[in-house]
Order: sequence, then structure tokens, then C-alpha cells
Amino acid sequence: MGMSKNLFLVLSFLFTAPAFLSAQTAAKLDAVLETPAISCAQAAWFVLAALNTVPADSSVQDAGMETAFRQVMDNHWLPQKTSPGDPVTLKALSFLLMKAFDIKGGLMYAILPGPRYAFRTLVSRSLIRGAADPDMTVSGERFLHILGNVLSYAGAEL
Repeated sequence: MGMSKNLFLVLSFLFTAPAFLSAQTAAKLDAVLETPAISCAQAAWFVLAALNTVPADSSVQDAGMETAFRQVMDNHWLPQKTSPGDPVTLKALSFLLMKAFDIKGGLMYAILPGPRYAFRTLVSRSLIRGAADPDMTVSGERFLHILGNVLSYAGAEL
């Protein structure tokens, strides 16, 4: 992906999540963009940071991620057999995002709330675009793009 496309992605994320980015540096965003597969702990930290619910002194490194991961697991926002270092899949990320941002799903999600129908909901609402398999791991670039879409969507619903 070209540098201009990466810059566009970072800038679009900048405008959709200003409170989240106030605690982040460009270097951290660059590191996320270059990550081939985001871990469940990283995803938890960034989602909680976007919600402004991580401690102010928390960082994306080590203890901050572990605390965020525990909080997400305590809220049952990721499947119970998930480990912090596991790469997050599209369906697990979908469930995390729907729970964290209180996004209402369709009929099947209402009946059987879980990662499978969370994924289908985000795809049907075009929050996840492009080639998407529920079991795919999520790169840092795709993660930020999806998180930006969800932040825009959740903000529009308020």
C-alpha cells in the first residue's frame, strides 16, 4: 500500500477519534500500521482507549495491554478461551466492537449474540469492507480502518 494511502488512513482516523489520539504518538500509530496481525490484548487496549476507559498512565505496552485485556474479558467482550497474545480474528473483533460501542445487531444477533452474527452485522453495515472471512486475522492497518468506521458509525447513532 502506498505512503499516500497510509497517510490518508491515519488522517481519517485522526478526525474520527481525536480524544483517543491525544494519548497516542505518530510513532505508535506507525507501529500499529505495520503490525501484520493485531493481538487480542492490543485490540482490547485500542478499543478501550477509543472509549476513553483506559487509565491515563496506561500505555499500549505490557501492563496497560494486560489490564485492558482483563477488563474486556471480564465484560465478556471476547470469547472465553482467548489469550492476550492470540491474533484477533475478524469475528472476535466484530463482537468486541459491537459490545464495546453498544451497537445493536439484527434479528439473529438479538437471538444468538456472538462473534458469528457480530461479524455478519458489521459486514452488512459496511463497517468491514473488502475480502472478509470471519476467521481472518486482522492487520494493524485494517484494524485502524475498521475502528475508524465503527467510531464514525457509533457517533452517528448518538
